[in-house]
Amino acid sequence: MMVAAAVLFGTAGTAQAFAPAEANPLSVGAVRQAIGGSILGLLGVLWWLRRHRLRAPRWTSNVGWVVLGGACVMAFQATFFFGTRGNGVAVGTVIALGSSPLFAGLFDWWRGHRPTRRWLVATALAVAGIVLLSGVLGTSAALQPLPVLASLVAGAAYAGYAVAAASLVQRGVAALPATAAVIGTSGLIGAAILPFTDNSWVAQPRGLAVALWLGAVSVVFSYLLMGSALRHLSASTAITLGLAEPTTAALLGVLVLGETLAPLQLGGVLLVLGGVVVAGTGRTPLGVEPAG
Repeated sequence: MMVAAAVLFGTAGTAQAFAPAEANPLSVGAVRQAIGGSILGLLGVLWWLRRHRLRAPRWTSNVGWVVLGGACVMAFQATFFFGTRGNGVAVGTVIALGSSPLFAGLFDWWRGHRPTRRWLVATALAVAGIVLLSGVLGTSAALQPLPVLASLVAGAAYAGYAVAAASLVQRGVAALPATAAVIGTSGLIGAAILPFTDNSWVAQPRGLAVALWLGAVSVVFSYLLMGSALRHLSASTAITLGLAEPTTAALLGVLVLGETLAPLQLGGVLLVLGGVVVAGTGRTPLGVEPAG
């Protein structure tokens, strides 16, 4: 489920390439979260009405995780696109997604779980693969420090969402209401941003199709799959498996957008897939050991 979620996440960049030229990153991110959050919020309400249980789930003890997760999702949108705009898609992506497993492992450690050797090996393989896949080894261009910082914040925000979602589902909240609450919160934040961005691109047929794919598919289905997977995985293991996302993006760039991959980048694809396989074949479901 986590790999399937990553594959759907990986379609976002290709979908955005088909958006009208005037679609700016902040508007695209806000529209995406507003649509996806609204759909998931509605699904959450329908789930609650079907259950007819005011006390389930126990939101009073989980509201902090919901707010944290929602804020992290929206923060990822803004900082990720800022980082890729400043230093390019390849560099911004490798910094954000390459750092997210490290942040997730650190967060899990703080929460009392020490990453296993299997996770360390899988993460090392996947991060090395992303470095090769990005193509940064073949360039000497200087990086802009502020976008680098933004990309690191994006990596931490992605890991923060995984920790918040994992905490909710592992405390007994079902995957659907947990995901609906968190992404619904991010949708409210995205909706609050919309009045301050130019969203005229959505009125065009092509723009509307892109917005619906990004919001209804790459948010709703992806986060529902990820929420279900987090019931059985630690945040750190889930984030490492999620590194199938840049591999999907790269392959779609070749197959759909006509981009080409150098031999080193093809090797990077294989390394990322190897890391995903290693992370996904552990015997322990959480992929972590007690830190005590």
